[in-house]
Amino acid sequence: MNDSITIKQVVELLRADGTLKGYFGPDECMEQTFTHLSYSSADVQPNTFFICKGLSFKEEYLLDAAAKGAGAYLSEQQYETALPCVLVSDIRRAMSLVSIAFYHKAYESFRLIGLTGTKGKTTTTYFMKNILDAFCRKHPELCGAPKSAVLSTVEVDTGVEHHEAHLTTPESPDLQRYFAQTRDSGISFLTMEVSSQAYKLNRVYGVEFDVGMFLNIGEDHIGPLEHTDFKDYFSCKLQLMEHCKTAVINRDMDHAQRVLERARAHAKRVMTFGGEASADVSDEDCWVLREIRKEEVGFTFVTSHGMQEECWQIRMAGRFNVENAMAAILSAKALGIDDESIREGLLRNEVQGRMNLMERDGLTVLVDYAHNYLSFKKLYESLKADYPGRRIVVVVGCPGGKAYLRRRDIGTLSGQNADYVYLTAEDPQFEDVRTICEEIASFLEPYHTPYEIIEDRAQAVEKAIRTAEPGDVIVLAAKGEEVYQKVRGEYVYYESDLAIARRLLSVR
Repeated sequence: MNDSITIKQVVELLRADGTLKGYFGPDECMEQTFTHLSYSSADVQPNTFFICKGLSFKEEYLLDAAAKGAGAYLSEQQYETALPCVLVSDIRRAMSLVSIAFYHKAYESFRLIGLTGTKGKTTTTYFMKNILDAFCRKHPELCGAPKSAVLSTVEVDTGVEHHEAHLTTPESPDLQRYFAQTRDSGISFLTMEVSSQAYKLNRVYGVEFDVGMFLNIGEDHIGPLEHTDFKDYFSCKLQLMEHCKTAVINRDMDHAQRVLERARAHAKRVMTFGGEASADVSDEDCWVLREIRKEEVGFTFVTSHGMQEECWQIRMAGRFNVENAMAAILSAKALGIDDESIREGLLRNEVQGRMNLMERDGLTVLVDYAHNYLSFKKLYESLKADYPGRRIVVVVGCPGGKAYLRRRDIGTLSGQNADYVYLTAEDPQFEDVRTICEEIASFLEPYHTPYEIIEDRAQAVEKAIRTAEPGDVIVLAAKGEEVYQKVRGEYVYYESDLAIARRLLSVR
């Protein structure tokens, strides 16, 4: 499909949305067809429709784009250039709508699954992807390609592009381009993480999902550069429930009733899962989760839906991953995926850096991306249940310049649950590592939990493992398999917690 747009189409689209302030340019340019869309002057070619976005946007970027062949621009203000201008009141909202139109609503050509939550998005994404991949392999007559697409915190895979991701939810022009690549690859399903920023910054404005999952909600991403407070954070998350045909909801999470109310007001179908205490027997789409049993590897669990009972198995550590699996199971059922494909996908699922379990000589090492209140709360609950009486040692830090409440939350929870804590670097950016660690430590001290500050993360991980005693459970939190630290605006190479643990345990 030839993706393109005219100024006339842009003007009509934004006028209907109420975003248009005016068009400034020759009438004869209205019918000009643009075959490229970009918000970066580094990505401009002849016939580009250019988007001036961002608080740090400078006129020189537009002039550079014009010199490279841009033929018109979209902006919240006019600049000193002869290029035709479409002036708008909300550049991000307009950018999303224009991107959708440019790629001819590409997402309507496949089944789009979105999921949100404070914890578990990536793991659930890969539960879903593995289920859908299994289905596509088994049913080539129903699927245009032997795999599904994915947009996650970890990677972008559209059948055309496959690379490491840099944003949980990409900017709207990138997102719509990925949708178009998925369409052109003949792929039948795409699963994506939908962050709170995706709605706050209108990255998914105008997008409708076939299935929307709401996993859980807790306080996170609150700060000067993110959300002003929990109300703002939660309200952004809730918007997914307004833009999905089927909503899948964990009814045992905090604020579940509010999520359910929003979903029931907008979605055609609402499916819920949770324990027996929260079950509504009058609800035909209510699944009951029970009989969770820890196995040598992972968990088995039973679900009941009306008179029907089913047993499922996952091979991932962490009881909370049963809830993530349940969200994927119900979403798959909503899409018409057969149980055989669901079971195969669940058993295949392993996300590097997320609840990766290694054991040697009586020592257990767990590598996980836990990084906020809810993820740490669930992690400690799981450790206490699965490793009763064992000493818990945690290597942890907090990022610089954002999510300041994590320092209190992680310090408090670690003080209450850990036996020893190594405080270290976690993407400090422009803040001093020791200062961050000392702030976390101030919340450990009321619980008299022993701790040590080791600013170099690799050294902290190595000491935690090398000095551990048989029976210890070592938790390497927040960085997973990431091979960089964010320091003063740069990406600085780091071996990764997962790689260090594997290296040390191989010679232990």
